[in-house]
Amino acid sequence: MLLKFSVGNFLSFKNKTTLNLAATSIKEHNDTNIFSTERSALLKGAVIYGANASGKSNFIRAMSTMRRLVLLSFDKSSTNVLGVTPFLLNTETEKAPSFFETVFIINDIRYRYGFEVDDKKIHAEWLFEAIMSAEKPLFLREENGIEVMKNFPEGKGLEERTRDNALFLAVADQFNGKIAKRILQWFNNFNTISGLSHEGYKGVTFKMLENKQTSLALLDFYKNWI
Repeated sequence: MLLKFSVGNFLSFKNKTTLNLAATSIKEHNDTNIFSTERSALLKGAVIYGANASGKSNFIRAMSTMRRLVLLSFDKSSTNVLGVTPFLLNTETEKAPSFFETVFIINDIRYRYGFEVDDKKIHAEWLFEAIMSAEKPLFLREENGIEVMKNFPEGKGLEERTRDNALFLAVADQFNGKIAKRILQWFNNFNTISGLSHEGYKGVTFKMLENKQTSLALLDFYKNWI
């Protein structure tokens, strides 16, 4: 489950911006809007408000861009560009890498994964794990190399096999790394749907209406919003 998503220096976002799904101490609507885990109380949903052209769609696009980079990184050649556009209205940021980071839980383990990237290469990449409360690094990537910690043995020996424009996590997944495979599967399920380009989801909606198990829930949803 997603806990946080952060993006910086990407499209209309100059500074780091974070969506945090941790619940506050407000008790109103706890029974319908909040669910609890062993670690914390989380919101079931969140709404992003803003004026037209204020960046709402670009925030969703940032999520889908991170997902795309993670899932397709290994398949690119060394000459492929990565399709990342920084904040262009500033002479400093237009030449700096974009920032993406997610915090999520898989099987009661909290992970924090992120990277800094421009259109040509990965400038930094990191993966942290928190089994109890303390967060420990699994690997750290900087301009001068990749440091693999002892609690991430699946990454040993893959440092030199990682291209400048490929994510180390994706490389570890290709070599059947247990933790990497688990995280790649999480990103595969991390889907975003934009209301501005929804034509491709018509088929999904029709299939749900034809399926007896999903049609009633979908019809109830429509009735509540019409």
